[in-house]
Formats: sequence, structure tokens, C-alpha cells
Amino acid sequence: MRRERKELLLRVIDLCESVRKHELDPFEVQVGDFLRRLRELLPRLRDLQDLYLDLRALVGLAEVVLQQGEWIKHRSSLLYLDPLLISLKVQVMSPRDLAEVLAKAWHPTVELEALSPPALSEAKEYWTNLPPLEERRRELEGGGEGGGELPLEELSRMGIVSREEFHRLLTELWDELKRRARDGGISYWKFISAPTFEETVRKAWLVSFLVSYGYAGMELKPLEDDMLLFPCSSPQRRGEGMSVPVSISREKWRRKRGGERRG
Repeated sequence: MRRERKELLLRVIDLCESVRKHELDPFEVQVGDFLRRLRELLPRLRDLQDLYLDLRALVGLAEVVLQQGEWIKHRSSLLYLDPLLISLKVQVMSPRDLAEVLAKAWHPTVELEALSPPALSEAKEYWTNLPPLEERRRELEGGGEGGGELPLEELSRMGIVSREEFHRLLTELWDELKRRARDGGISYWKFISAPTFEETVRKAWLVSFLVSYGYAGMELKPLEDDMLLFPCSSPQRRGEGMSVPVSISREKWRRKRGGERRG
């Protein structure tokens, strides 16, 4: 029995020494259980060496309790919360309490864009000094430098195309339109589409004269980003000074050609 009591005392002393050297978590030592066993063991101790070991074990357990207190103080100063405690707390909270915690802790990032007074002043000055709409429209219709359409007479004078050649090309294109638009109309982009961009632009240029001179009509299809081109049974004179401007870019030509192949 004396041997068992000595082994218990040495075991307690060894655990306390491991805690002092920071080799063991102080909370892993069951201080309350060891104190109860030491209290039960004390009346049976007779040997001076056993009493000395009992004193060392008691002092060691006191130091363990001291380190536990220091650990708690340190964590409290850092506002430390054990993950397990947080998990347990969340599980017992009601949805309303959780919502209130979220509302108090939530700090979303908000970006606000606003016009400054100088920007408002600059905008007011711009619109005040802007010319009237009618005046701006006349400037646009004038075409500006390098803009506008070259009339047939100018093209003939430059030797690009003669009047006879122009009318022949126009008649051939009119006949082609009548052949291809058998159901009353054909897609404008489908009709002018050609293997090369240059040929497509040339055909679109001639189609503009077909419409201007009354050989053909056009109906806008805004939802389809297209126009319906249909031939007239006989030329409808609309004035040779008119034309139909249509913007054609290489990107748009490639897109339309690609859609035509897939179709």
C-alpha cells in the first residue's frame, strides 16, 4: 500500500512539473480529482518522506491552478472566445437573436456616386451654349468636310463610271432583285452580301440608287436589325437628289456573312 501511495504522489508531482515546463496543458490536469485523493491519502501517511512528497504534490497542484488562472486572464485580455463556446452559443440562440447579432455586426461597403457642384455648373454651361437643334440638324445634313455623296455627274467627270455603264449596272441589279425577291421581298443584308467586303459595299452603293430612283422600296425591320428590300414593277420617280444611307463596317459584314452561312 505504501508503494501505491508513493507512486500516486510521484505521478502528481511529475504532471505538475510538466505543466511548469509548458510541456502539458494545465487544463489537462484533473486538479479537483487529485486534491480529493490527496485528502483521502493524508491520514494514512506516516513516513516523513511521504509527507514531503505530499507537500510537493500539493504545491504543484497549486501552481497548476495558478497557471490556469493566468491562461484565463491572458485570453480574456485578448477578448478570446473559444470556437466550441461560440458553436454552442449559436446552437441555443433563436433565429431572432441571430438576426439581431447579424444586423449589429453587418457593415456593408456602400459606394455613392454624385455630381459635384462644379460638374453641375459645367453641364449647365454646356447645354446653355449648345446651338439649337435645327441649326445642328442643318450642319449634319450639310455633310461637313469630306462627307456627303458624290453625284453621278461627278463620278462620270472623274472617269470612274460613265452614265451608260451606271444605268446598265442599275438595270442588271434591278433584274436580280426581281428574280430573288419572288415572295414580295428579300432581306437587305442577304441581297447585298458578297464574298468580299469591297463587292458588298459596291452592291450596297448601287442598291441605294435603286431605292432613290424608285426601282425598289425598303421596309425597316428594327427587331431583326434588318430591312426588307422589294422591287417595284416600274420605276417610281422620287427625285435624283435622294439616297438611302446605310452604315456598313467590316465587322458587321463578317457577322452578317457568318449568320447567313449558319442559316
